[in-house]
Amino acid sequence: MWGRIGRIVLALLSIGLLIGAFVGTDGISDGSAEKAMLPPCSVDEGLPLIDDDEVTCYWGMSEEILELNKEVDLADVSVDVSWTKSGVWIGIAEASEAEKCTQRDGYYECEKFAVDLVAGGESANGGFNWDASSGDYRFVAGGDDVQSLQQFDVEWQYEASLPSSTAWPLVGIGVLLAFIAAFGPKRTLDMISDLV
Repeated sequence: MWGRIGRIVLALLSIGLLIGAFVGTDGISDGSAEKAMLPPCSVDEGLPLIDDDEVTCYWGMSEEILELNKEVDLADVSVDVSWTKSGVWIGIAEASEAEKCTQRDGYYECEKFAVDLVAGGESANGGFNWDASSGDYRFVAGGDDVQSLQQFDVEWQYEASLPSSTAWPLVGIGVLLAFIAAFGPKRTLDMISDLV
């Protein structure tokens, strides 16, 4: 009884691994558009009539965390981020960088250049590509020093696929499990030893 159930389980695992390997090499993709917002600048008023107000602008960091599990490291994950508004930019920072910022209502306010970015930033001219790896991340928005609140659209798209270094071992394991399910472990070992 257990032998028959075991073979069915192995056959299902084999099918799952083979489908996963072949679908994984083709890859999956998705995308969307989000609203990004720059935090307002603060103004320290100077002497009247001299117009020496001191304006301090900030970077804004998302409150939400983008969690990428360890499984991401087994795949090639490429994220494209783009925007059309001039004078603004988007970057990606490790989530722990929020410790350098002040939490506000729905976002973190960060002093300019206080946060280390892993991708994007001021040098990104309307977009960037990020080869993602596992970890916890937050999005950061910055731009020109203007006092008015700036809101802009950001488009993102990702593609994830299994590299051949990951896909082929899955195929090998799937085929091995299929042979064990079809012929049993002893006969499969005998067949392998005959090949070697």
